Amino acid sequence: MSGSTQGQAGVAMQPVMAGADHGQSDEDLARADLYGLLAELFGAPPTDHFFNRLAASPKSEDDEPDTPLTQAWHQMVRRAAEMQPAVVREEFNALFVAVGKPEVVVNASFYLAGSLNQQPLVDIRHALADLGIERDPSTSETEDHFAALCEVMRFLVAGELDGDGPPIDLLAAQRGFFGQHLAPWVGDFLDAVERHRASDFYKSVAGFARAFFEVEQQAFDIYAASQPQS
Repeated sequence: MSGSTQGQAGVAMQPVMAGADHGQSDEDLARADLYGLLAELFGAPPTDHFFNRLAASPKSEDDEPDTPLTQAWHQMVRRAAEMQPAVVREEFNALFVAVGKPEVVVNASFYLAGSLNQQPLVDIRHALADLGIERDPSTSETEDHFAALCEVMRFLVAGELDGDGPPIDLLAAQRGFFGQHLAPWVGDFLDAVERHRASDFYKSVAGFARAFFEVEQQAFDIYAASQPQS
């Protein structure tokens, strides 16, 4: 299973400075790719090139473990192979784009505080400042956009932070950011995507995201349990 499908501009976030190579494992790099993939899928309507690469992703191999995550991945890839990029772009716009309130809101503030631009956005901005990550000024979306938060997780997993700053426990930073700024609301967001009448391809994307985040949460729980109690 691979999420390496670069080539589309999504909701742009960026480290203030590029980080040093922290020697991430292949598993970490694969996780970073999947966060990047979700950022691209929810950040902008897919380009033909991006979507066709996703649709052509490798299918199941005999030695691949049969897990809810691999099942959800292959369901998403199969659905992509059955659809045309232009149709998926129409679906993206129907779900997530509107002059006023879109059919499915993609911002943490809406789910946690009931409307946009509330305290959860302020909290995320403080967390990003502490991590040395800022919103690209060329993007119009706020930092609590689901795609932006996935992009932040990609930076944390890949270790793409300022190498000149104080050393941080990247896994602790991942767990903290995920637990504070994604986990409390992402289930409600994915429910809204899956249940909407216009959702077809993005229903499979939401199913994959849910399976991925469940694995992430389990790993963070194991990490937390392994730490010395203060």
